[in-house]
Amino acid sequence: MRAMTADEQPSELDRLALGPDAAYAARAPRPPRTPPRRKGDAEAAALRDLRVLPPALRRSALAVSILILARDLDEAAALGISYRDKTGMHRELRQHLNDLADRAPGERTGDSTDAARAARETRLRLVAE
Repeated sequence: MRAMTADEQPSELDRLALGPDAAYAARAPRPPRTPPRRKGDAEAAALRDLRVLPPALRRSALAVSILILARDLDEAAALGISYRDKTGMHRELRQHLNDLADRAPGERTGDSTDAARAARETRLRLVAE
């Protein structure tokens, strides 16, 4: 079957053989462009947390799950998610982030307990001398 030019009208046979949309494919309008999706607060924060991890962990299934949970939290009102369900989603997101951080190589440092532990060890060394 030959292709139709722009000025030809599809025949009844074209409509039957190819279907109603195929007969008009050359003149079909383009679908409207969807605007880019804006990231919400939870998704932006999750992306910031994922950026500090090694590339292999950023591509893991757990990282994908983190992003999906964060997007769902940002769109909770549109999805009809209740506050009770959001609380569970927050907990899961936190646990996923902790699990992923535990898999990262190296030692996690920098929070206030590390500073308190270092000060305590220094005091104990000074007392022991």
